[in-house]
Amino acid sequence: MQISVHNIEFSYNGAPVLKDIKCTIGRGEFIAVVGPNGSGKSTLIKCMNGILRPHKGAVMISGKNIKQHHLRDLAKTMAYVPQNKYGRTPATVFDTVLLGRKPYISWKPSGSDMQIASEIISRLNLEDIAMKDINNLSGGQQQTVYIARALAQQPQILLLDEPTANLDLKHTIEIMDILKNLCNKGLTVVIALHDINLAIRYASGIMMLKEGEIFAHGGKEIVNEENLEKLYDIKVQIVENHGIRHVIPAGQFEEADVVKKTYT
Repeated sequence: MQISVHNIEFSYNGAPVLKDIKCTIGRGEFIAVVGPNGSGKSTLIKCMNGILRPHKGAVMISGKNIKQHHLRDLAKTMAYVPQNKYGRTPATVFDTVLLGRKPYISWKPSGSDMQIASEIISRLNLEDIAMKDINNLSGGQQQTVYIARALAQQPQILLLDEPTANLDLKHTIEIMDILKNLCNKGLTVVIALHDINLAIRYASGIMMLKEGEIFAHGGKEIVNEENLEKLYDIKVQIVENHGIRHVIPAGQFEEADVVKKTYT
């Protein structure tokens, strides 16, 4: 299922945050939205999900404006995972995941709803904590549960706002591996990220935002030193070690320590 953004603009208290944003993201793509703090990443994700209404332009799913979708139907098509928040209402992991079935429930959860929640908990290796209060879990565990809740909606499009923020390396890799695997099965993933190296490793496409505008949008070929230096206003170098590319501050390593390759 395709999601398209048509020339959207958004402002907070008269201050422009998004300016004439337009893009099209196809089925099964894994798009990382990157850029400096305040560039509009979170706002774009929320506009795509309909949480925020653009002041101009439109967001379309398979050619239909999301405003024309009934909220229940939209929730069956697209799911949203916000940045991790703490201090939520007490609930077990199972009940939290089951909330993802809300768009399908008329009065109470059916046997099918319970089964889907159980299968997703199993797929994300959450069985051992299924009956625990989500507020007593680590940040990484909580974020995995929120992804599970979103997947219980059985969406075709998954939008995530900094899902790895404040997570340790282990949980970051686990969550990104889960998302990549789902994308390989046909789920469309759009994720706001701070870490450009995670974007290089996992995403099939990159969207660079700066001051509310798309600075560059394309494949990994746009992740080059010239673009990154203009995007972040800092000197960087792209290095390759054992076939893996990394972005590091310029001058951090000598070429004798790691093979440097320039991408244009």
